Amino acid sequence: MSSESVKPPSIEERRGEETAPTSAAAEAPLIRFSFLRWATSGVLRLIYRRWTRIAVRLFPENSRSEYIARLLHIPLPDNLNMSWVTEHLSVGGRVRPEDIKALSQAGVSHVIDTRSEYCDDKAALADEKIDLLYLPTPDTYPLSVEQLMEGAAWANEKISQGGRVLIHCEHGVGRSVLLTCATLVYGGMHASDALELVKRKRWQAAPNQRQVARLREFEASFRARSLPNA
Repeated sequence: MSSESVKPPSIEERRGEETAPTSAAAEAPLIRFSFLRWATSGVLRLIYRRWTRIAVRLFPENSRSEYIARLLHIPLPDNLNMSWVTEHLSVGGRVRPEDIKALSQAGVSHVIDTRSEYCDDKAALADEKIDLLYLPTPDTYPLSVEQLMEGAAWANEKISQGGRVLIHCEHGVGRSVLLTCATLVYGGMHASDALELVKRKRWQAAPNQRQVARLREFEASFRARSLPNA
């Protein structure tokens, strides 16, 4: 899929979706982990991954079969596996080397890679004027509070300067979702609101229980640091 199909949300969409920042002194709503949603989305993700393997064989990119599939509205996997959460913040799965140019064309200027098993090519990203922050974390594990603080601060700084940030892991399910939520919390949202927003914007988003627990821990730590004389 071309980069034209992966665009930031419009102003009208943002007005209906974004949540206003809240006071650090306000009582934070309780953030809950839903095992049912996590398990259900897991089944859907497995089906989707199997379909992507089939689709890439049946409908190669820029082929006649792909053209026909799109005319028939057959759902095809995205080359850019990312979802815009706000105008300047997106979350997603791995970035293939051949997708870096399309990533730039989609408006991304900064990338945070949270995988310990791989790392994006910093030089290739730099060729497209995309900056990289690497916060390696094992699959299915949460980032540390310190990593979340570093990543959220970095992302918010770049966003305040007009940049557009992509936070990604391998599949855009857990690690990247956790840091995306932390970035929203750093920007003023409650963790529960941030997680619900990310889930609305990306159906694959399903952090596991320990990742949700780390988000609670990060929110408490961030609120404590934000209090006067903390």
